[in-house]
Amino acid sequence: MVEKTHSYSYGEHDPPVENVENKERKSMKKKFVLILLFLFSSLSMLLFLRSPYFTIQEISIKGLDKVSSDEIRAVTGLREGMNIWKISSPEIRERVASMPRVAEVQVERSLPGGIIIAIKEKYPVAMAPYHGSYLELSSDGLIIGMNDAYKGEFPLINGLSWGRMDVGMSIPDRSRGEIVEIFLESLTNSPSLPLAEINVNDPQQIIAYTWEGMEVWLGDKEDLPEKLEVLQQLHQYILSEEENKFQQGYLDIRAVEAPVFIPITK
Repeated sequence: MVEKTHSYSYGEHDPPVENVENKERKSMKKKFVLILLFLFSSLSMLLFLRSPYFTIQEISIKGLDKVSSDEIRAVTGLREGMNIWKISSPEIRERVASMPRVAEVQVERSLPGGIIIAIKEKYPVAMAPYHGSYLELSSDGLIIGMNDAYKGEFPLINGLSWGRMDVGMSIPDRSRGEIVEIFLESLTNSPSLPLAEINVNDPQQIIAYTWEGMEVWLGDKEDLPEKLEVLQQLHQYILSEEENKFQQGYLDIRAVEAPVFIPITK
């Protein structure tokens, strides 16, 4: 049996070289056109975003009380006439949040030409005498302001060791600062806490005074939040009794589980 053989010549059925080159040229042209369209679209979009249509016309700052709009503008560097897309909202938010009196801040664009900054301020919950003035302390232990006079509207903190204390700082003496921060947090959580004065001169023997003038011994900072809770509960009871009777003595809450009233003997 004779086997049939097939002969094949390379390139016999291949497309002509010219056709292949034409297809390659057409493909390159398509790619080039697409690239040009992409570049044109990008350039058009860039020019559109940088057009006067997106120039900042209004900067709205909401929630101001103690902080002024001029302070906000100075910190952020914002001004009318800037391009709105060159503004970084996270960066503006970070700058405003660094201000001592600012607790929270939100920044958003109001297209085409508005910037809205909404802030929530911190407020003092206690004050501390300092070189003839009074420092305002917020609930997080930060010094947020300074007053020339004390009108008795907040608890007064005495006994802080002298050192450099300025707006934007926390109390540098940490042994006393940590105690003060516990008081500030408790005052924030319980605004009715009857504290008129707090003395932290001796961190091992903290002394407080109620608005009625009763002296309260609190010992050291151990279980201090619980001691203040006991004070609040006992104060409600004390107000229902003869007031003078309890003013002429000391309330000892050094042991939180065994508070005791010690009258002054004459």
